[in-house]
Formats: sequence, C-alpha cells, structure tokens
Amino acid sequence: MKRTKLLLAGVAVMALLAGCGSGTSQSVDLDALEKSLVNDISYEDTLSKLSDEDISNYITIPEGVTGVMYMGSGATAESVAVFTAPDEATADILEDNIELYLQDQESAFEDYKPEEAKRIDNAVLEQEGKYVVLCVSGESSKAESIIDKTFGK
Repeated sequence: MKRTKLLLAGVAVMALLAGCGSGTSQSVDLDALEKSLVNDISYEDTLSKLSDEDISNYITIPEGVTGVMYMGSGATAESVAVFTAPDEATADILEDNIELYLQDQESAFEDYKPEEAKRIDNAVLEQEGKYVVLCVSGESSKAESIIDKTFGK
C-alpha cells in the first residue's frame, strides 16, 4: 500500500513539474501580433506582404520555419516579420540570419539614406523560444511593447 501511495505521489509531482516548464509554450496569437505590428505602428512607407520566395531573397530561412514578412517599397528600411521555427535551436539560427540581413540593409542605406541606417540600428529583433519577431520602424519602443505584451512580459 505504501508503494502505491509513493508511486502515485511521484507521478503527481512529475505531472506538476511537466506543466511548469519554462519557455514559450503558452498559446501565442501570432496573427494578432502581425496585425498589431503592421497596423498599430506608424510607417512612412506602405508595407506589402512578401511571398515566401521573396522572403528567401532577403533572409536565409531554415527548413521548417514558417512566417510572414512585410517590407516597404525600398525607399525606407521599414519591415515587419513574424516567424515560427520548429524548435528553439532553429529559431537561434533564424535570428542570426536576420541579423545578417539587417547588417546588409544597414550597409546599403548608410550612404543612400543615413536616417534609414539609424532606423535599422534601432530595429527590434526578439526571439522567444521558437518564435522570432522583427520590426524596423520609427517606433521601436512601441514595437517592443507590442511584442512583450504578446509574450506576456
């Protein structure tokens, strides 16, 4: 009888610990995040949603990653991207690839439009578990707030 009670207690503790894992396993409304970053922030340019093929022209997307990206006409560096990776390790790789994209963009705009290079320098790039979010705008603090709210920070 003692063994059964100990076994049941052990199972209960394991179930509780499994439910208390850290990371971003909570339900995240990425559609709402995408819409909020696109619509609730002021942009100088009109952002257009890119096809998956167009996204891969700018950012190397690891296998299994899904998401959306919006960009302006090219007159500004403004952009929004929301991606989901299959796991955190893949999200790490994607974040590095986005950083390379931002470096390329900053170099391209430095001589052409220095104010855009500054905007890129202030870009919001956040990874939360398997999610990676980018916002290049003139309202970085507002973008950070929207992202933090989505991830319950």
